[in-house]
Formats: sequence, structure tokens, C-alpha cells
Amino acid sequence: MKSTTRSKQHGVSPYGVSWPIKTIVFLVITLHSLLSFSQTWPKYYGEPNRHDYSRDNIETYDKGNLICGGYFNDDFSGAWLIKTDINGDTLWEKILDCDGYNYLNAVHQTMDGGLLACGAIQLNQSNQMPFIIKLNSCGEKMWCKAFASNFQDNAWAQSIKEISSGEIVVLVNWWGEAPEETVHLFKLNPYGDVLWQEPYCTGYEHPEAAIPYGRSIMITSQKEYLISGDVYWEDPWNPGGAKPLRPLFALVDSLGNEKWVLPFGLTDTIHGTGDNLLELGNGDFVGVGSYWTNQVYVEPLFMKFDADGNELDYQILYTSEITPDLVGGSYSYLKSIGTDYYSGGIFGFPEDDVNPVLETKLELDVLNFVFTPLANKIHEENGYPYTLGKTTDNKLLSNSTFQESGNWDISLSKLNLDLEYDTLYPGTYTYDSLCTEAGLPQSGFIFLDDCDIITGIDVPSPEEYYAHLRTIPISVYPNPTSENVNFAMENTQHHNDITLRCFNLMGNQVFKTPVATGQTECSTVVQGWPQGMYVAVVYSNGFPVGECKFVVQ
Repeated sequence: MKSTTRSKQHGVSPYGVSWPIKTIVFLVITLHSLLSFSQTWPKYYGEPNRHDYSRDNIETYDKGNLICGGYFNDDFSGAWLIKTDINGDTLWEKILDCDGYNYLNAVHQTMDGGLLACGAIQLNQSNQMPFIIKLNSCGEKMWCKAFASNFQDNAWAQSIKEISSGEIVVLVNWWGEAPEETVHLFKLNPYGDVLWQEPYCTGYEHPEAAIPYGRSIMITSQKEYLISGDVYWEDPWNPGGAKPLRPLFALVDSLGNEKWVLPFGLTDTIHGTGDNLLELGNGDFVGVGSYWTNQVYVEPLFMKFDADGNELDYQILYTSEITPDLVGGSYSYLKSIGTDYYSGGIFGFPEDDVNPVLETKLELDVLNFVFTPLANKIHEENGYPYTLGKTTDNKLLSNSTFQESGNWDISLSKLNLDLEYDTLYPGTYTYDSLCTEAGLPQSGFIFLDDCDIITGIDVPSPEEYYAHLRTIPISVYPNPTSENVNFAMENTQHHNDITLRCFNLMGNQVFKTPVATGQTECSTVVQGWPQGMYVAVVYSNGFPVGECKFVVQ
């Protein structure tokens, strides 16, 4: 049933990319920010006469939400980041713009309060490339990297995670040779430089396999990387024969070595996909995905396996066992809260083209590995793309696409543990507190035409990698500057007793500040400093380990 709280204010849509049109878009999204504060769950975000959607949603460090969205119609397309408060009201928005097109698949909150996002980009009539962007805590672009493939013209980045060292792991599809090498992991340093990149479940190592596809990546409790997806894999009793689609799970260690590959259900003739993962308290894993039956519809599939890649059990939970109102579909997400589990995905109505979102509260019989539905919520007019997240106070974030009269709008709901719309949070909250720049963050555009295009990847040797860790590379922005200067530093998590000092060209120290281990940015006011060139030097245990120059105007 359509929500009675739906109240959207539409402005003028941007039908082009010229500066006057962009100004109109900026005014429109600012107006949306001002007009949306009276609305309760669900919240809607979008413009008329175009398709607006979201492929990811996270809770941010300040208890707000970050929607990783996008938009398109016949004339244009682009990515759209929306920061909201705890109640879903818009705080600021960023449109990612370039001379071609771009879209985002995933976003991740970094330890320094910034954001990582990944997806695909096409620049200067190039092929489509995977790209990764890092924003600082004020929502400003720090760096952007696009990786050109020597083999494919439609590669993309699917999922992204920051690990405890500050390094970045990215799941990339269709970057290598097809059909043998279509799933890769890239590991980057905090500034987007490639530390290693490797293919997994390749047809060279596993001749039974073809066209592996990665849907998501998990950082396990053992700090390893677990990929879920699907792969065409031949039946073991029919070598050289047909290769049906199978759920795929692959474990990779922190150095990029493939530990094992599991095409799930070979001996049980399970065909389907693996969409996402949940790690249980005992170190086992549950994958959630789709079971491809011999009928018209797919069905929900739960798959249990251990840390060594051994199958333990599985359950096909037929839609008829969940609700009589829907026919066929699959869950894409599985979350645990207390002793209960929550799944969500796209299903179907009988004799109808509508594919709504279904969310289910589940009870798990651990001994027999049986999920039993306890309660359902059907979002009748919402569909794909869809994501389900969990907040730090154990609420659910349901993020899907409201479709009406040819328009798509982003829909966001916060649900309690009974799958009812949550109440609004009263009180005053402080957002974006790690941003120390006055007046920021602000809504606006992030231009991507100057993204670094990496055409050849030189992976450093272990000696070069560890030599790099002994330094603290430092950069300055803006440069030149007249009021404030920001210092960005790498590798500080590997150092102690760090100090940043600035000197004029006479060698006189004009600024000094301690830097905490793991701190990646600091800033100071330079208004009043004499004009000229300065040198910033960072010290670790009393020794200089990095420097850069900047100009005060």
C-alpha cells in the first residue's frame, strides 16, 4: 500500500550539462533539502521525468545516513550522493559530473570521517572503467582513480571496504580476460595507489569454471576477504558438458592469495546465485541468494559453509512458506540482530508485472539450519535496486526504488524489529563534526574529468612496499592558499611520535603540531603569514620522513 506520508516537492530537472543548467540543479536540490523536513518514514528523493535510484546506503559515524544514488533518462546520467540526518531529512547532496557518464555501486565510511565510493566511469569517449573516489570529512574530493582495462570496455567496481590499516579493498568485475578472468580484487593504499590486483576463480586455475561474477565482498573476523557471487561451473559427472550457473564463494588472504573457491551445491544440483554473506559467531558463514528452479520463478536460498570452504547445509525457503501474497523471488541481504534474523529482496505478485520488496523477520534453528518466517513487510510499489542495512541502535534501513507513472524515486525507510516504520528521533544532533572547515559540507557538484586514469598497473615489490611504509607522504591543499591550509598524510598508522612542522625559506619554524598515530589530516590558519614559499616536514621519532612545499599568497 502506498504510504500516506508521501509528500514530495519537485523542482526543475537538469536536461543538460551546461553551467546554467547545473546552477538550476543546485538550486533544486537545495530547495528539496529545505522542504523535506516535515515528512515521516518513508522518505523520497528524486526529480520528475527521470529515473532516480540507490544502490547502497550506510549509517555514518554521526548517526546520519548516506545514500549512494544515481539518476538517468534519455539525455544524461550520473551519480548522486545524499547525506541525511537520523530522520532521513537531507543535509547536503553531491552530484558527480563528467563529460561522459558515471555511476556508483557502493559507498563506505572511512576511519577519518571521509567516504569511499566505487562504480564505473566513461571519460573523454573512453571505454567504461572501474573508478574509486575518496572524499574527505567535508565531502570534498581528495582523489579519484579510474583503471583502464586492456581486455574489456565495460568493467566496473562492485564493492569497496576500508580495512583497519587504512588500506582499501575493491571488488572489480569484467576487468580481465573473458571468460577466464572476470573477477578481481584490487588492494590500494589510502591514496588510491595499487598495492596488488589479482583475479579469482579463473578458468586457468579452475577449468570447470567460466565467467565468474562478484556481487559483494566481506572482511571476515580473520581479516581475510570473502567474495560472494556466481559462476558457470560444469556438473562433476559431465566433464566438458554444459556449465550451469552456481552460487560462488571464494576466500582470499590479506596478501591476495586465493585460499579456496566454493561453487556451492555441485552434488545437490543447486543452480542459482550467491548475493551476500553473514558470518556466524562460531566462524561459519551463511550465504543468501537465489535458487533457480525448473519453474518460472526463482526462490530464496540460504547456504551454510565453514571457514575452510566446506559445505555444511542449505535451505530453499519457498515463497509459499513465507507469504501467500507473493510468488517467487529471492533475498539479497541477511542481517542478525540479537537472536533474530532479517532478510530482504525482490519478489513477485501473482499475474502482475510488479516486483515488490519483501522483508522478513526470521528465526533460525541452528542445529537443523532451518529459517522460519515470523513476520513480513511488503513494499508494494517499491522495487529494484534495493539494499537493506542495519544501524548501530539495531534498526533496519530499507532503501529501494519507488516506481510511479514512469518515474523512479529513491525511497528510504527506517524499520524497528517488528518491521514497522520507526518513530522519528527527537532532539538535536551534531552532524559532520569531523569537518573543521567553516561552511562545509555544502551541496554542489564534484567534477570527475580530472580523475587519474591508470593505464598500466605497476605492482610494487615487497621491498618497495615496506620501504614506502617507512615514509609519511604528505600533500597540501589548497595550494596556493591565503587563509587555511590542509595537510594530508599517508602511513601514519605505521608510525609513532609524529610531529608536523612548517618552515619558511630562511629555515625558521612558523608552525608545529603533534600528529596522532593513524591521523591522516590536520590544518592551520595561514592568514597573516608573510607571502612566499613554505616547506612542511613531518617527523617520526625525531627523524624527517616526508615533506612538501606550498605557497602562501
